[in-house]
Amino acid sequence: MRLKLSIGADGRVVVPQRDAEALGLLDGDPVELHVVKGAFALVERPEAPEQGYLAGSLRALSAPEVFHFLSTTLKTGTLLLSFASDRERAAGAPQTPEGLRRKTVYFRDGQVVFATSSERADRLGAVLWRNGLVDRDGLERCGRLVQAGRPLGQVLVDEGLLDSGQLYGAMTLQVREILLNALLEEEGEYVFVEGHSDERNAVKLPERTRELLLEGMRRREEIERIAALVPDREAVVRPTGAVATDLDDREERLCEAVDGTRTVRRLVDETQLGLYEGLRALASLVRRGIVDRIAPRAPPPDAEEEILTVTALAPDARGGPFQTYRRIFRYLHAELAAVQPDAARRLGSFFARLPPSQRPVFAGVQLGPDGDLDVARVLANVGAAGGREGAAARAGALEALESFLAFALFEVKNCLPRAAADRVLLEVGRMQTGRA
Repeated sequence: MRLKLSIGADGRVVVPQRDAEALGLLDGDPVELHVVKGAFALVERPEAPEQGYLAGSLRALSAPEVFHFLSTTLKTGTLLLSFASDRERAAGAPQTPEGLRRKTVYFRDGQVVFATSSERADRLGAVLWRNGLVDRDGLERCGRLVQAGRPLGQVLVDEGLLDSGQLYGAMTLQVREILLNALLEEEGEYVFVEGHSDERNAVKLPERTRELLLEGMRRREEIERIAALVPDREAVVRPTGAVATDLDDREERLCEAVDGTRTVRRLVDETQLGLYEGLRALASLVRRGIVDRIAPRAPPPDAEEEILTVTALAPDARGGPFQTYRRIFRYLHAELAAVQPDAARRLGSFFARLPPSQRPVFAGVQLGPDGDLDVARVLANVGAAGGREGAAARAGALEALESFLAFALFEVKNCLPRAAADRVLLEVGRMQTGRA
């Protein structure tokens, strides 16, 4: 919901009729307004059943980190994502809900079961075309037959371009693509609301959410590698005038849309290529001299020194999930040490009995006397052992740290009385969500 605020009398919150109906409110109904000064506000009905929620900025917690948390904590609920950069907003990005780039992802016990998106690249037809399941001519013909009560999927089956089994497979592919495209976004906000949702459209994805996260991180790493060619998604793309030959379908479609006025973001949306396919195709056009090299985004005033300082820090010193894991491990060690004098030895036994696949990841890593763990070493090991860099290396390191956390929590439940163990598990959950 994006609104223009009017300041009125204390004790009254005014929202548009349509949004009030979405909240189930009538004029004069009591509501609660939760505010973080200057950053966040949440309106809810006080008499509604309590539902846990988690909200924040993707600058503080990246999209992969949000998905990782929801998956590993086996959450059930709805994740709403809204994407827009500061420059998009400053340039007059649409302020209506329909104009925002939004994705909604539904979880059951940590697994993604459905997803929707407002972006053209995530529509069923675009996904079918990109994956070679239906050609553009067939989609355009069937698109003209779509009407209320007869969506594109039904038309494709009726016209013989897909059978029912292929349509179901296409829908699972669409959900998969929505999720993977969400993992590439860098700026925006998220809200996760716990609770069961309508699962009439739920599908069974061929991969677990954890596997999809790894694929998403692989894509992020690939996009990071071509960032030198496409460093700014809000930059205007201009043709060089060079003759384009031997283009594949994606490059040809993108080349046709480059007119010297459209931004990178607008091109990948209008061509329905999506961020991943669109940025890869655009990088190819830059390499071949068909479009001008895209200038890097200018840093904001006084930001250069800050950028240099941050990049010089060790990964665990930048805050975020790595620092959170360090805090959790120290906390768990302290709780165990209060009842088990050999807490460090108990936790350290994890590293002595690692399976072969995990030994390179934890090579040279030991638990300190206060429960501290060298998470930077874990990250370096992941990069060295698997040849992964950037986002993919961070994903591998987080997965490794999660395996140690699972063991540490197992020790907590074994060594502490039930009430104390429940208290510790609750506190760890608070730390993971940034509430402690």
